Amino acid sequence: MWLTRRPRGPLKDTISLAAFVLAVVAACAFVVSGFAGGAEEGLRDTRDQFRMGSASGEIVIVEIDGRSLEQLDTWPWPRSNYADAIRKLDAMGASQIAFDVDFSAYSNEAEDAALASAFAEIGQPALLPTFRQLNQAGAVQTYTEALPIPEFREHTFVASVNVAPSANGRITYYPYGVITNGVPRPSLANMLANANGAVGADFRVDQAIDINSIPRISFIDLVQGRVASDQVAGKKIVIGATAIELFDRYPTALFGVQPGVAIQVQAAETLLQDRARSDSGQVLPLTLTALVLGLLLIYRGRRGLKWLPASAAALSIGAINLVGALVLDQLSAVHIALASPLLFVGTFVGARRIMAAMATIEAERMTDTATRLPNLAAMQRKLLAHKKPWIAAVRFADFAEIGALLSGEDQVKLERDIARRLQLAAGGEDIYRLEAGAFACFASQRQADSPEAEFAAARAVFNAGFEVAGEKLRLNPHFGLAQGDIKGALDAAETARKQGLGFSADAQSLQSDAQFKQRLLGELDEALENGDISVVFQPKIRLADDAISGAECLVRWESAQLGRVSAADFIPILEEKNRISALTHFVLAQALARREEALQQGHALNIAVNISAQLLTNREFVEEMLAVLSKEQVGTKGGLTLEITESAPLADSSAAKTALVDLAEAGARISIDDYGTGQATLHYLQDFPVQELKLDQSFIRDLENNNKDRIMVQSTIEMAHALGFKVVGEGVETAEILKILRALGCDYVQGWHTGKPAEWSEYFAMVTGAAEAAKSKAA
Repeated sequence: MWLTRRPRGPLKDTISLAAFVLAVVAACAFVVSGFAGGAEEGLRDTRDQFRMGSASGEIVIVEIDGRSLEQLDTWPWPRSNYADAIRKLDAMGASQIAFDVDFSAYSNEAEDAALASAFAEIGQPALLPTFRQLNQAGAVQTYTEALPIPEFREHTFVASVNVAPSANGRITYYPYGVITNGVPRPSLANMLANANGAVGADFRVDQAIDINSIPRISFIDLVQGRVASDQVAGKKIVIGATAIELFDRYPTALFGVQPGVAIQVQAAETLLQDRARSDSGQVLPLTLTALVLGLLLIYRGRRGLKWLPASAAALSIGAINLVGALVLDQLSAVHIALASPLLFVGTFVGARRIMAAMATIEAERMTDTATRLPNLAAMQRKLLAHKKPWIAAVRFADFAEIGALLSGEDQVKLERDIARRLQLAAGGEDIYRLEAGAFACFASQRQADSPEAEFAAARAVFNAGFEVAGEKLRLNPHFGLAQGDIKGALDAAETARKQGLGFSADAQSLQSDAQFKQRLLGELDEALENGDISVVFQPKIRLADDAISGAECLVRWESAQLGRVSAADFIPILEEKNRISALTHFVLAQALARREEALQQGHALNIAVNISAQLLTNREFVEEMLAVLSKEQVGTKGGLTLEITESAPLADSSAAKTALVDLAEAGARISIDDYGTGQATLHYLQDFPVQELKLDQSFIRDLENNNKDRIMVQSTIEMAHALGFKVVGEGVETAEILKILRALGCDYVQGWHTGKPAEWSEYFAMVTGAAEAAKSKAA
């Protein structure tokens, strides 16, 4: 259908597809460039705030804080201070004691001995830190380990306390353990939580564990006895520096800069609370989101879910991703990355809206403001995408006068109604409004090969009048055809309008009505003699046995000066100038000669020839026809059908009836051509010796979709059979139409689906081939 203000149908689907591809490419670029990863960190921080939880309370920090440094004013502290602290902790029932304090260097012998003695005396091995250090010597890198002094290691366990900031400068990941020079060292957090984890592997510290909820005791309060035993009993104790002046501090995601010992405990709490989450990564959620949206877009197109807008579908998928990820967050299950799928959805929705807006603007430029039909600019654009396509244009006689009598609104309604009928005749092709009362569409090669038949059918859809503003209007269309030239098609239609023709082509050579007629009439006799006018044969199929029972003779005129001249152009002129009899005799002679040739080879065919109704009142012509029938003795063999056409009005019905009776008695079959389109059809059936009706193709071409046409065809077949007539359906273009006509009881068919017009040799080869196939099947 024509374009409207907003993209619809295939255009909307194309926009959705383009937006989908762009969104996939953009999302992949976001992932590869790292942008999605950076965005994910921001989203993760926001999500972590919704799942914020407290520390378990099982791990307590003993802070080396500013107050302790002030009151114990010597730094580094004498190691006897630590000895005193661990004895008190052990006495109060601490379940584990760990240090985040460097003991890799000696202090003095007495102090070192005091601490070593305390490690030996308490009822459990303490955890002491070890640091893996990178040493760079030129291009050579080596690792060394800063272990506690040997005296301290005799009664303690050693745990790694290495942490390293991520690319964003924050502590994000923490190792289960490290390997230095082949020696595995479990991490402090891993040992505090007594968790399983591969040494060398990392886990993500759960930033949703509130660092401020970790219980803390000041070192000075501990050694001076101001700590209640229930603050320590059964707890895991970590002694470490929190004082700003000791510089052991690192940035975190949600809590700013924090002491290293607090981060060690937050990591331990992550393992203790089983909140070390696996991560989906960016690729998997993006792939699944794109796959689901892609399948949904395909399903919309094939299953009729047009009520679900593509953008709404994408946003719904994004919302499902978000809700699902937040639910899994609350369960501390796998972390579903949201950045890449949300960027994908956002890009899709944004790109689609921009493309739709651009398409709407473009559609407005390509659309006639009043009628909303595509305009000349739209046709010119589409013309660029084709290689010299055929263009059919139409103008209407007296349209300007009719339009002057209508209001603007009524004229718009009339033109839209015209476009609907033209679209029906054009098989659904877009109809372009080029100017007031002038329309065009792209035509197929088949239509260009048989323009007279195609445009006759198109004219038939205008037999019924238009009702506008309570008035009945009848429009007379005139068609033009040109290849790759819109103006040429319009000029051809204008030529047809001026000449009163149904169809015209090659407008440049038809500049003058008189010149065209004189050329055509002057060439007629010579064309009949030299072969410029020829006869082709279209197979006629008998549906009772699917045999080729005969053919219809069709005329082709290839003029050296005028080019291909359509029968729709030259037949009316020959009738007007009383020259049609010469052409008819020529076609009749061809038909009888070919039929005789077929008889000699054992094939009895019925050949149909078109006879202008005008000739039925010409007694001289009728006598000549009777003489031919008598000489050829075709009547007894039923070999000739005369198809009566109404391209010219019937002046004397009484004389016509006499002529047809005589011809029928001489053995010719009488057929009414294009039944349903002529005004005198019922009169013919009533008075003339008719044996056959040919249903006009305007009623046949849309049988698959138009129930009214089907009803009319069915009723016509039933009436014809009741009157003893055979029925021929012409214009059969598809297998489905053939199937319908067979089911409705039609007797014969012809059309491009069953056999296109062909030279005699090609046609007769079809006849013999079909006969041999039938014999083989019977045998």
